Amino acid sequence: MHSYLPENADPLRELREKLRQGSRDSFQLLENFRDNPICSIRHDEAKHCVQVIWRQYATQIQFRYIHEKLLSLICEHRVDKILGDDTALPAIPTEDRFWIIDEWFPRAVKCGLRFAASKQPDAYFGRLAVSHIHSAAPAGLQCRTFERLEEAREWLDRDGPQHGQVQK
Repeated sequence: MHSYLPENADPLRELREKLRQGSRDSFQLLENFRDNPICSIRHDEAKHCVQVIWRQYATQIQFRYIHEKLLSLICEHRVDKILGDDTALPAIPTEDRFWIIDEWFPRAVKCGLRFAASKQPDAYFGRLAVSHIHSAAPAGLQCRTFERLEEAREWLDRDGPQHGQVQK
């Protein structure tokens, strides 16, 4: 697995330690990354896609832990697409937006992420946050937001290349 982190850097270990000191939701996130009060995660191996359904606001530690775990899935399983149901995402603080843009996106692209599609949040500040993040996507990563989740899924199925095809 390629983590693209400096030597001796283990963000998951540090985040796990902080989550252990957190709320009940944080404990449930630690117990089950794929199904917890904050989000649910599904990996579709056939489509090389990870689906994230946000259920509520995530604290900074929860948000980063979830994204570090998503990065592990992307790297380990050669995922090139991510589908987000951001309907219930109320907001993403500015510091976390810049963390995604400056730190997470480059590592995800190095691991092979090429397409990100999402259903826009219902909340105004959630929509602003997702729009900001998508508008700052690095070269090599196409991001789109849709009014309906099915539209996002269809875009990934239609416009996202099948695994192994090279983008020109």
